[in-house]
Amino acid sequence: MRRSVWLVVFVGLAAALFSHPRPIGLWRLRLVAGRLLARLPERAPTHVRVLPPPPDEYVGTIQASPATVRRRHLPRAGFDELVRAYFHAYERDDETVHEVGSFVRRPDGFFGDGQLHVRLFPTSDGTTEVWAHWERNPYVAPLAHLRMEGYDPAEGERRVRRLLDDLD
Repeated sequence: MRRSVWLVVFVGLAAALFSHPRPIGLWRLRLVAGRLLARLPERAPTHVRVLPPPPDEYVGTIQASPATVRRRHLPRAGFDELVRAYFHAYERDDETVHEVGSFVRRPDGFFGDGQLHVRLFPTSDGTTEVWAHWERNPYVAPLAHLRMEGYDPAEGERRVRRLLDDLD
């Protein structure tokens, strides 16, 4: 019974994503999934929990809406939307703020060794918080990626600032 429910949910979401006249966007599916997963008990396995972003990944605020950053800024800088990544949310002013975009840039291609991972969070004034880190590409080094070998928030900030020069 449980499997058939998940299958119906998956097929429904896929149909909505691909049949909508204006693409819904993977970020919306991730947002819905993140909100659902946030209801799991804290003892749930890490890979299905919603985690707070590490504080040292905070880069700054870009003076554009999340929609503009997703549609314009990140694609122009060579980023692609990332589906397979941990879900993140954190508490701000007694409210849970979920990520509204997870993006990756692999400067040496899909099979390059490293990648720049960027997450977007909405602000109350309509701008966008950017969080980033540099890490090993999971398609090249899956175990190293999981062990966080090469994980470097400072390098992520340097790279994302070069690419998105209008960050505050």
